[in-house]
Amino acid sequence: MSEKLSLDSVEWGEFVIGEIFEVTSTLSGIDKNKLNGKEGKIPYITRTDKQNGIDSFIDTQELYTRNDGNVITIGLDTQTAFYQNNYFYTGQNIQILFNKKLNKYNAIFILRNLKVFMTKFNWGGNGATLTRLKRGKILLPKTTDNKPHWEFMESYMRQIEQKHLKTIIAYYHSKIDSDSNGGGNNL
Repeated sequence: MSEKLSLDSVEWGEFVIGEIFEVTSTLSGIDKNKLNGKEGKIPYITRTDKQNGIDSFIDTQELYTRNDGNVITIGLDTQTAFYQNNYFYTGQNIQILFNKKLNKYNAIFILRNLKVFMTKFNWGGNGATLTRLKRGKILLPKTTDNKPHWEFMESYMRQIEQKHLKTIIAYYHSKIDSDSNGGGNNL
């Protein structure tokens, strides 16, 4: 897909979240006050809407199971959803979406649709539950055989990334070129 991709150039379909993802509760679900307290390099994911859901970086937690990366994490009650590339631990009430075709590019595409879907949840009678998440439907590009078009979503997001990178590179090139010494400290 090297031609310029457009959202209008692909067929769209409704997909049940629980049919395209393996949806599970977190393996760890560590209450923050039960952490071993050692700072480390492993993300501790909570239901915060900041920093990709990362509350802190912690050391290995011997009493808890680490979650694998390349998944989407969801805090249903806070309507947060993020892509996690690397293994991690979580706080309580985090749901995990996995599909072997998921990667950071198509995950970013899907995240927007998941977040829109989750806005229909509220406190009280229509609260977020694992069952409601699994039964929920999102709109995604589809292939001719009515499967999610993982490749299109990845290529489309790569295209957007390249567009932004070109803008950033051009900006820095102009800053370097504007320095009379041929490159300096004016960045």
